[in-house]
Amino acid sequence: MIAYMLLLLVAAIGFGASRHFRIPVIPLLLLMGTAASFAGLRPPESVIQNTVVLGLTFLVFASGIELNPFRFRTQKDRVPWIAVSQFAVIGLAGYGVAHLVGLDPVASLYVGFALSASSTLVVVRHLKLNQQMFEPFGRLVIGVLLVQDVAIIVVIVLLTNLQDGLDAVAVGMLWTAGLALLALGMQKWIVPFIFVKLKLDEEGTLLAVLALLFTFVGIAMATDLPLVAGAFFAGFALSACPINGIVRGQLNSLTDFSLSLLFVMVGGLVMLPDAAMLVKLVLFVSIVVLLTPPLVTLVAEMTGMNSRSAIESGLLLSQTSEYSIVLALTGVYLGHLGDEVFSLIVLTTIVTMVLTPFLATDRVTWWLMHLHPLR
Repeated sequence: MIAYMLLLLVAAIGFGASRHFRIPVIPLLLLMGTAASFAGLRPPESVIQNTVVLGLTFLVFASGIELNPFRFRTQKDRVPWIAVSQFAVIGLAGYGVAHLVGLDPVASLYVGFALSASSTLVVVRHLKLNQQMFEPFGRLVIGVLLVQDVAIIVVIVLLTNLQDGLDAVAVGMLWTAGLALLALGMQKWIVPFIFVKLKLDEEGTLLAVLALLFTFVGIAMATDLPLVAGAFFAGFALSACPINGIVRGQLNSLTDFSLSLLFVMVGGLVMLPDAAMLVKLVLFVSIVVLLTPPLVTLVAEMTGMNSRSAIESGLLLSQTSEYSIVLALTGVYLGHLGDEVFSLIVLTTIVTMVLTPFLATDRVTWWLMHLHPLR
């Protein structure tokens, strides 16, 4: 219990440092968890497992709520091109480099997928802090994040069911499609009725939100889908809610508490990298940070976006995702990944998330504009 209390204190320090230095909280919590683990503050395995399951549920739920599909209606012609291009090219580059540095094909596949998606929570936080949610590039990246998050959920479902054969994969995909359709239906008809027509008070609203979450998670459990699939589509069902801001406000304390414990616990599972791991880490970070901006800029300009907005979009998407950690945890649970690859994915996420506030700035954007060959 004392170790648990100290981990909460460590998480509180991480949140305070995040607010003071204006750095995304996720990498700080991961680093604090790693430091706490080396200091001997590690709770029992049963506590870790239960905390990780709870934290993952709220993590995916919180990111799903942020992905309102109506925000990017004006960018809907560009979103698929950029999302698919980034997911495919960065994923292939990650797979190729991972294979070249000696990882086996399965581990390389996980690395490729982990590098291919950008962080919903980090990007949305950055857009809100800079009041850019409704800028053209802000709307664009929200759409890109939604497509990528759905793709990662599908990948997790595929990997979870693949060991049971193609029939299990097909059934899993059908249930996933069913959850997606249910979320769309609830988003359009049920959610507005519950949260607007019924005029619930604060307690009633919170209970209704949690009931929706646990309904989707229960369906996922009943159909042998990963819990994160149910949590994501529950969040997506609420993403276009007319009182979305109120819902998020009521969930903030519960979500922050769950996420702080999750990332501190995950940070405690990370290995201290040796020289060989550091070389791999630098290569993986370079793929994300150096390849994503020009790739996104090129595709965005080809679809008609101006150069500045295209560059801003590329810089803002130049990090790996909290879903990368979910994917890595899935790989460990399934026995596909060892400690080294898991640690590499988590460390890549830490480094790229920390770099985002320093890369996605007007100063860097204008510097790249001067280097742009078609300016």
